[in-house]
Amino acid sequence: MSTATKKVNEIVDADLLNVCLQAYRLMCTSKRLAELYDERRDECAKYVHSTSRGHEAIQLAAGFQLKAIDFVSPYYRDESMLLAIGLEPYELMLQLMAKRDDPFSGGRSYYGHPSLKRKGFPTIPHQSSATGMQAIPATGMAHGISYLESEGLLKEKSVVLCSLGDGSVTEGEVAEAFQMAVLKKLPIIYLIQDNGWGISATGEEMRTMDAFEYAAGFKGLERMRVDGSDFMNSYSGLKSAFDFVRKKRAPILIHAHCPLLGHHTSGVRKEWYRGDDLKIHAKEDPIVKLEKYLIEQQVSLDQLNEIKKEAEEKVLSDFKKALDSPDPDVSDFDSHEFAATPVTEEKGVRIPEHGEKVVMVDAALHAVDEILRKHPEALFYGQDVGGRLGGVFREAATLAAKYGDHRVFNTPIQEAYIVGSTAGMSAVGAKPIVEIQFADYIWPGINQLVEELSKSCYLSKGKFPVQALIRVPIGAYGGGGPYHSGSVESTLLTIRGIKVVYPSNAADMKGLLKASFYDPNPVVLLEHKGLY
Repeated sequence: MSTATKKVNEIVDADLLNVCLQAYRLMCTSKRLAELYDERRDECAKYVHSTSRGHEAIQLAAGFQLKAIDFVSPYYRDESMLLAIGLEPYELMLQLMAKRDDPFSGGRSYYGHPSLKRKGFPTIPHQSSATGMQAIPATGMAHGISYLESEGLLKEKSVVLCSLGDGSVTEGEVAEAFQMAVLKKLPIIYLIQDNGWGISATGEEMRTMDAFEYAAGFKGLERMRVDGSDFMNSYSGLKSAFDFVRKKRAPILIHAHCPLLGHHTSGVRKEWYRGDDLKIHAKEDPIVKLEKYLIEQQVSLDQLNEIKKEAEEKVLSDFKKALDSPDPDVSDFDSHEFAATPVTEEKGVRIPEHGEKVVMVDAALHAVDEILRKHPEALFYGQDVGGRLGGVFREAATLAAKYGDHRVFNTPIQEAYIVGSTAGMSAVGAKPIVEIQFADYIWPGINQLVEELSKSCYLSKGKFPVQALIRVPIGAYGGGGPYHSGSVESTLLTIRGIKVVYPSNAADMKGLLKASFYDPNPVVLLEHKGLY
C-alpha cells in the first residue's frame, strides 16, 4: 500500500460526482475565507491564524471519510477538514474573532484549534498549539479505543485521524507516538501534509528524508503516498486507508504533497520570503485541478460559477454575522479551570479496630487493586510495572497476574507518551493510571502535562477535562544518588490546571490515590520513596 495512483478518466457515477461537486463548493468556500481574512485584516489579524489554502483537496478527502464514531486530532491548518465534517464558516469565524459563541473554546483559543463534542460529528478533543505534540494524545485515543474493544466495552469500530505538517514529524514526541502505534497495533491514521515549508525553513534544511521515508523505520506502520493537490487521488487513497484501519485495526501513515498557496500564518506573510516559489506552488492549485476534472465530467462552467457565487455569498454573510456577534464576558475568564470532583471529603475509618499496620507502598497497591477490580475501563501502565517485576518498588506487584498484561503493562522509556497518552485515553472513556518511575525523569513528560493535560478543560470550556492519575515516586532514599532522589513538587505547583497531592502516611496514600482516580482532572500523586 505504497501509493494511490488511481486515475478516473471515464464518466464517474452520480454519487462520486456529487462528492466532487461538494468538494468544489467547499474549496471555493475555504479560498474565499482566506481572501476575506486578508481583505479584512483589521478585524481578522488581531489573532494569529492560518488557512488551508493549497491543502484543500487532501483535507476534504480526509474529512469526507470521518464518521460520528471517529476521533480527530487536526493541526492548525485544517479548516477545510472542519468544513468537510459539516461545520459552518460562521462557526470557524467565531473562533477567529475570539467571540463568546465560539463553539470550540468560547473565544479562548486560536483559529483552527477546535474542540468538539457534538452529536452526529466526530469527536475532536482539545488541541494544543504546539506543533507535533498532538501525535501523542491522538495515539492515546487509539490506544484507549483498542483497550476498550479488548474488554468488550466498545461495539463500533472507531478510527482516530491524526493530522500533522511534515515539519513536525522531526519532533521526538512524534517518534514516541509512532513507536506505540506499531507496538500495540492501534487503529490510527497519521495524515502528513507536506508543503515543503516549516515557516521560513525549507524541507531540505530540516530533514534528510520526508515522513513517508522516515516511517519505513517503524516496522508494522503501513504507508501510502497521495497527491495532496488532486482531490480524486486523495479521496481514493484516504478511502482505502480508512477501510484498512477499520478492518485491520492497525496504523497507517499517509504522506500528501500539497502546495502552500497562502501565508504560513497571518503573522508570517508569504510575500516576505517565498519569491518565485509562490509561482511554482500555484501550478498545483487544487481548485484549478478539480475544476478541470469536473469540466471533463461534463459539468458546465455555468454550474461551477454558480457554486462559486453561492460560496462567496455564504462566506460574506457568515462574516458579517460573526463580526456582529457578542464578545466573551470578561468576568467568566477563569471558569472551567477544573471540572467538579465527586470526592470532597474523607469518609470511612482511618484506623480500623484490630486492623493490621500497612506500609505506604502496600496501601497504594491495595488502592489500585480495588480500582482495577471495580472499573473495567481502568488500566495501569508505565516503565517496569508489568508482571515480570511489578514496579521497581514492587508498587504494582501481582496486578498484571490478576488483571492481564493488556491492563497492566510495561511501556518503552517514553515519559512524554506515558503522560500525554492519558489525554487521549480520557477522551475516549478509558481511565488511565500511569507511573513515572522516578521524579527525576518526569521532565520529558512536562511538555505534555502543561500543553495537553493542564489546559484541556479550560480551553475547551469544560468539554474535555482530562481524567488522569500520574503516580510519581519522589525524594531521597538509600543509595538513590543525584539522579534518583529528586524533588519536583515546587515546579509542579506552578502549573495551573493540574492537582498535586502528596500523602505522608498509608491511610492518606490509599484515600488520596482513590480520590485522585475519581477526580475528572489530571492529578499528580507524589509518593515519597523514603516513606514507602
